Amino acid sequence: MPITTVLLPFLCLAIGIEVYIVKLCAAYLSLPMYYSCAIVDDEQHAIDVLHDYIEGIRFLKLFSAFNNPFDALKTISDGDKIDFLFLDIDMDGMKGTELSQHLRSKARFVIYASAHLENEVRKIDSSFECYLGKPISMKRFAGTIDKLIRLNNLPITIENSL
Repeated sequence: MPITTVLLPFLCLAIGIEVYIVKLCAAYLSLPMYYSCAIVDDEQHAIDVLHDYIEGIRFLKLFSAFNNPFDALKTISDGDKIDFLFLDIDMDGMKGTELSQHLRSKARFVIYASAHLENEVRKIDSSFECYLGKPISMKRFAGTIDKLIRLNNLPITIENSL
């Protein structure tokens, strides 16, 4: 039996694997390089902490930060798509829960960052994805992002992993 007859099935398998790898690489190249974040909190210190945490995770990028909920309403437009929206609950002029209702369609995930207990927040608004109790630790922040990404099967590029 000629050697080509024996090797032909293996060659076809190798070509099939190569095509799969090329398709996988093409899909990989079209993955988002980062997920966008927005912060709305009337305390500058809280904004600074979240900003530092966002910068600490390579696949997150700060889209915008607001210390006034009305500025967030005016600035974030229908064309904007925020992946992670961090909202304080107690802000002057408008509660974070009310702001969430206006910005919900523009955000993939709403994460409340508050000194209130999580159960209290759930009574007010049960539609949010996660809660971060203040003061927020980097470990809890990173764990929350990781949890949302895993539960929703979101892609993360290899060089942009945690």
